[in-house]
Amino acid sequence: MWPFGKAVPKTFLGIDIGTTSIKIVEITQKGKRKVLENYGELQISALYKNSFRTFEKNTLLLSTGSVARATRAMLTEAEIKTRKAIFSLPDFATFFTTFELPSMTAKEIGPAVEFEARKYVPLDPSEIILDWQLISKHNPEEGKNKVLMMAVPVVVVDQYKTMAKNSELEITALEAEVFGLKRAALAEDNKTTVGLIDMGAQSTTVSIVDGEILKASLGFDTAGKDLTFAIAKSLGIDTEAAEEVKREQGILTGNYQKDVAYLLIPIIDLILQEIKKVIRNFEQKEVKKVTDLILAGGTALLPGLLGYFQENFSQREFGKISVKIADPFAEIFYPPLLEKTIKKMGPTYAIAVGEALKGFE
Repeated sequence: MWPFGKAVPKTFLGIDIGTTSIKIVEITQKGKRKVLENYGELQISALYKNSFRTFEKNTLLLSTGSVARATRAMLTEAEIKTRKAIFSLPDFATFFTTFELPSMTAKEIGPAVEFEARKYVPLDPSEIILDWQLISKHNPEEGKNKVLMMAVPVVVVDQYKTMAKNSELEITALEAEVFGLKRAALAEDNKTTVGLIDMGAQSTTVSIVDGEILKASLGFDTAGKDLTFAIAKSLGIDTEAAEEVKREQGILTGNYQKDVAYLLIPIIDLILQEIKKVIRNFEQKEVKKVTDLILAGGTALLPGLLGYFQENFSQREFGKISVKIADPFAEIFYPPLLEKTIKKMGPTYAIAVGEALKGFE
């Protein structure tokens, strides 16, 4: 999506700029094998007091100067020479919707999508960049066409261009996070109906992928930050200390009333309610069952979270949905010495891995 060049090098960088960290993955194609050359993460607390993003006009915009400085520092420290990069666009800055178009020729679909976009996107057409894909399986001229449309503000794309230039990087493509996660978490020939749950610091995104097609994607604000703030407020500590408590204790319960779990479980339940709502809506519209859930993002590593999700989705209402943690490095070769580290950090690097892999498509 939104390609900026046609060069296809053998090595690609995938870069995921989050609210509180930047993650970079460098992958090389060696024969038929994809090899992890390098990876790195920089937490915002290491350099800056403020977020890598700022709140403006109901969207989170990049603090381009901070990001560029941090990115250059990471590239230098890791001695990364590759300059072709694919960046992820945050789902909360990308608008998704689905709608139907009547039967028409393939050439007519593009203009029709642009016309329909005016009904759904609350911005002037000159202020957005559109992308779309058909999620109907028939020929466009044979019946109604179901379309998944994506829109991103031009100002956001321009910021990425500026940031990349200041980081001395060349953007090969920009892509919504959900597609990077889909690529990293699912096999190319996926045949099942899967819910991808990206649990970040700022937001949680629930996406439904049916086979190889993204059918739905919905983001909401309840996420890792809310868990951290709840601990900080209750224990009277700063957010950095609260983050450490969250990572160490999670929702594992010993003496329930003395653990932080009693602070976090109500928030986790709110997240579960939203996830279940998306699944129900999809199953009712498509008359198809979601069979698997894959958890990704930093919050997916919360101690006890996987078991709590598995317990919730083992209920009859959802037909015993299987729940697991994303393993984006499963098909990538890396030194055996890194096995434990890779398994532990996998869910947080899923989007960056997915973007690096896009370069080989």
